[in-house]
Amino acid sequence: MDLTRVQRSRLAPWLGLVIALVGEGLHHQVLSDMLRYDCRLGQPANGLLAAVAVLVAMGLGAWLSWEAVRGKEVENAHDANRRFIARLSVMTAALLAVAVIWQTLATVVVPPCPA
Repeated sequence: MDLTRVQRSRLAPWLGLVIALVGEGLHHQVLSDMLRYDCRLGQPANGLLAAVAVLVAMGLGAWLSWEAVRGKEVENAHDANRRFIARLSVMTAALLAVAVIWQTLATVVVPPCPA
């Protein structure tokens, strides 16, 4: 994959935001189902594995968003908007990464399938 092509695309600044929102939502739903309905899956190792996968995807999305604007001068309103969206994407990914970490702690604290 050509990284410069991805960096120049219109979607690049949005990648961190979209991946963070989708990843956190899926992570929340998977953990909810694991801890409540499937006692075999609700083990701490599975919760940690899901968290690591989501955090890696969020980090990749945030990095691609930042790379879309890093080192580029703001020359017009389009560039300013692109930079704003990229920064918003990185901040959202960081905030939702904290949510993923807190939710993952539930797999260690809450026993699977409580009675």
